[in-house]
Amino acid sequence: MKKIHLLVILIVSFLFSCKDFTDVGLPNDQITRVTVFKDDALALSAMSGVYRSVESSGFLSGGSSGTSVYLGCYTDELTSYASATADTSLFYLLTHQTDTPRINSIWSATYKEIYYINAMIEGLQQSTQLSDKVKNQLMGESLFMRAILHFYLLNTFGEIPYITTTDYQQNKTVSRTDKELIYKNLESDLKNALEKLPDTYNKGFRVRPSKVSAKALLARVYQNQKKWDEVIKYSSEVISDPSYTMENNIDKTFLKESSSAIWQLMPYDNTYNTQQGNYFILRTAPPTTVSLSLDLVNDFENNDKRRTQWIGEKKDASGNSYFYSYKYKQQTNTTSTLEYSIILRVEEQFLLRAEAYIEKGQPSLALLDLNKIRSRVNLPSISNTDKTFLLEALLKERRTEFFTEWGQRFYDLKHFGKLEDKMTLVKPNWKNHYQLLPIPEKELLLNPKLAPQNAGY
Repeated sequence: MKKIHLLVILIVSFLFSCKDFTDVGLPNDQITRVTVFKDDALALSAMSGVYRSVESSGFLSGGSSGTSVYLGCYTDELTSYASATADTSLFYLLTHQTDTPRINSIWSATYKEIYYINAMIEGLQQSTQLSDKVKNQLMGESLFMRAILHFYLLNTFGEIPYITTTDYQQNKTVSRTDKELIYKNLESDLKNALEKLPDTYNKGFRVRPSKVSAKALLARVYQNQKKWDEVIKYSSEVISDPSYTMENNIDKTFLKESSSAIWQLMPYDNTYNTQQGNYFILRTAPPTTVSLSLDLVNDFENNDKRRTQWIGEKKDASGNSYFYSYKYKQQTNTTSTLEYSIILRVEEQFLLRAEAYIEKGQPSLALLDLNKIRSRVNLPSISNTDKTFLLEALLKERRTEFFTEWGQRFYDLKHFGKLEDKMTLVKPNWKNHYQLLPIPEKELLLNPKLAPQNAGY
């Protein structure tokens, strides 16, 4: 395993050497690039290197550098106990600025990963020696990855450059892409990926995107655009696949063999578990990092299994309780990996489809999906068909289902138009322009064409 990991590092370091996306240099070793795309195994290893990069930093990192932590602190999920100048506290206290290091690192890490992906796409397009099976698979994976990273950038920073080339001269003077065009690019990349990706993977092996992954992300992309018929189409195709089912025992939801997992990231060593388990499970009380906010903990309904099985508690010497996310239960290494980091899971598809049914005036169908989520966690069925009630119930269900998962609370509150209303209740210094993070000051100085800065910063 360690030899394979070293090979991946070497391939990626040669193939994808670059600086920030606004100042990307040429790859150091063009000969290595040509060699990689002559060999199926090396090309697959190069793509594995992309996943290692995504897992280690940026939006989809489960550790301290990822948005599960920072957007959790930013909203009403997490409380930061770090010093006031620490990145988590800058988000928690809303004292972030255009030069906040974590904002810059999220941006730069993500665009560096997009550069890696575009290098994969260009190498695959030029290759004549890879097998058709591997070439199609890797092209599909690359297009999917390019889409999901741009999707997170859009929803965090607003209109951003949609980068589709490794041409450093072009990239260092790129400007923001119009929102409508970004969505067209997202749809194009995902639909092209859908044609090339394998149909599915068995439980425990969903560490590469499949057609089901592309459909799940398309449903979310269409939700953002309020294209409800398309949401229903793609979410229904995921839900109807018998390989993807919700776990009745929710303690199994975040295991690597979870039947509800659609796409996961695998730790790079076969004795490691997730960064989430390592970071969120409290070692001490009072905490030195973060804990779940009492506002979140107190929002669970009585008898909700998610409250008892997905939230842990640690008391200090005085008996004061602190709560933590216990979705991932392995904090340290194990003999073999037990948990993979889940990016997409089938539960979201039920709630996406429920929202679409509500918006289309079909509350009875929405209730069927909403109550399937509730019944598995021991909650009574909802019968009220009032639209306002249902949308609020849906938002709450999303909160208690997806807490500490990739900043979903932040994105949900924005989508439902509730961000300012909800946040001012718990953070009186909340301002409306906080619905977007600022473009990093460093990037604006490197490339003035990214101006203007997001309003309010």
